Amino acid sequence: MNTSRIGLAACAAALALATACSASAAPKTSPAETSRTVVIDYVPGVSPFPYFDTAYRGAAEQGKKYGYQVKYVPVSAYDATTQNTVLNAELASHPDFLLVSPVDDVSLRPAVQRYIDAGIPVITVGGTLKDTTGLVAQIATDNYQGGKLVAEHFGRQLGGKGTVAVLNIAPGSSTVDDRVKGFNDTMRANFPGITVLKEQYGGATVPSNQQAVRGLLLAHPETNAVFGATEVNGEGAIAAVAAVGKTGQIQVAAFDASPEEVKQLRAGKISFLSVSQPGNQAALAVDFAHAYLTGDKASIKPSTLVPNVGVTKDNIDDPAITPLLYTSGS
Repeated sequence: MNTSRIGLAACAAALALATACSASAAPKTSPAETSRTVVIDYVPGVSPFPYFDTAYRGAAEQGKKYGYQVKYVPVSAYDATTQNTVLNAELASHPDFLLVSPVDDVSLRPAVQRYIDAGIPVITVGGTLKDTTGLVAQIATDNYQGGKLVAEHFGRQLGGKGTVAVLNIAPGSSTVDDRVKGFNDTMRANFPGITVLKEQYGGATVPSNQQAVRGLLLAHPETNAVFGATEVNGEGAIAAVAAVGKTGQIQVAAFDASPEEVKQLRAGKISFLSVSQPGNQAALAVDFAHAYLTGDKASIKPSTLVPNVGVTKDNIDDPAITPLLYTSGS
């Protein structure tokens, strides 16, 4: 319970510190100078997907407060090529603002630059780019801290001894890679008696992750716990552990709080969720977009890290936790 409240307090502080100035150029026309509806595009990593769906809803609800339309631009697959294609095609619609959750911190830079060159301001949400030149702001999960929470949970649950597997979607996403780094660094520093197996990549679907974990468990029957770095990794791990008859024997912890993950947490099939706050991050992005479009650059913080919150069966019904749980659909 204390973990959740500390995380929420830190988040509130992070969201309140929007005081720094953006270096990007101001738009020529503000919403007050035109009668048309301001359109903000949100390009997710993939859709439908509970994390990104929740981010969109946070942005859309906040947009209503300003009379803005937030458009959810569908992306059919979680990979840089697909997201690049979507961004390049959507540029023709010339939105007033772009919010994007990049799946790769390098290869998405050229597409983002095209928006900047076209005079369309950009904020990254949930993750960012290595080259942040020209961005109005970057708002991201403190993924390293979130991975640390999972490592501390497993360290306690396993008594500092055992074997743990790590499951990622694919290499190249700084968002997910930072989660794994936070996990691995904490394990090495605080729990040297726990062996962390080589990171595995399960792809972006639950079935592919289930298959990856089943193979891993066959190769390493000594595995005591599995860390799923995203919701699909976690859901696939739950299914794989059940398929080999090890539910309750092999612990599963994961990032995010998809409806399925929450269901499995309540059922005792997953022991811990490191929950990001995509809705709050996206709402803050819309606040910054409004500040930018209305010339209030002083209220924009160029970089904001929002902490994760640890959720277990014991605190999931806490009134401070329930608003953070993800929902599906746009």
